[in-house]
Amino acid sequence: MKITIATYNIQFGRGLDMKFDLDRTASDVKGADIVAFQEVAQNWERNGGEDQAAGLAEKLGYHYVFGSGFNVAATPKAGAKAPDNRRRTFGNMVASRWPLESSRTFLLPKYALTTIYDLQRCVVEAVVVTPVGKLRIYSTHLSHISSGQRVPQVQTLLQIINEAPANGSAWGGTHTPDWTEGMDVPSLPEPALLMGDMNFTYESPEYALICGEKDARNGRVVRNTSLRDSWVSAGHKEEDGVSIYSQYSGDVRIDHMFATPSVARHVETMRIASDAKASDHFPVFLELSVPESGFGT
Repeated sequence: MKITIATYNIQFGRGLDMKFDLDRTASDVKGADIVAFQEVAQNWERNGGEDQAAGLAEKLGYHYVFGSGFNVAATPKAGAKAPDNRRRTFGNMVASRWPLESSRTFLLPKYALTTIYDLQRCVVEAVVVTPVGKLRIYSTHLSHISSGQRVPQVQTLLQIINEAPANGSAWGGTHTPDWTEGMDVPSLPEPALLMGDMNFTYESPEYALICGEKDARNGRVVRNTSLRDSWVSAGHKEEDGVSIYSQYSGDVRIDHMFATPSVARHVETMRIASDAKASDHFPVFLELSVPESGFGT
């Protein structure tokens, strides 16, 4: 079975022409079965207070979950008499044509800075029930500031992903029907994909933490349990690819898909849609070819 997965930093729906157009954003990932979105906004004045998470899901006709580390009071509406409980959020989302059995949102480490703007980051976990088995999807957006901000975030991400099956999902054990509502305990399968705008390249210490250190003589030292860069699994070189249009960062690949070995073995192709103009990032597409027997075969 072919499964197409995408990751896309949508820059809160603002394209290269500086116009907000969520229809264009959704069109850029048309055909993907599962999408990890970053920079999804709710209740911001700059785009008319749009709930982009609900809007994208509606335009795609997909199931979705949204999580945010950035959660503050929205700008009060003029003349409002009742308390305005809207929240201004900015976070990550997972959308899927197949049901999402469970979801969790984790906050990532952050150091307070005095002169540079940064914000609370998070990772959204969703268990997708695909026709060939369950798959954990993690959508995240790491700090844009420095390796010093990102390294603790990567360490936390790896701990979350590695310990997830043992820690369990949203709930576990047995209880009365008014708590379980007749549903089985949601499981956290081993196959997983960590995706998103990581704000680091293949040369960074963060990449080495995930995929293995780079040795001058032996090349990338990959451990059996290391996550794999799907870009490399698809036959590309680490140094190839450009995933962002930016006069500041240059021609780099900072939007990644890292897979557990059980998923990496099924990677068929991967591409960057560099003709997209709905964001300052380009959507990245991964195609898996998974047998009916599932990810473990």
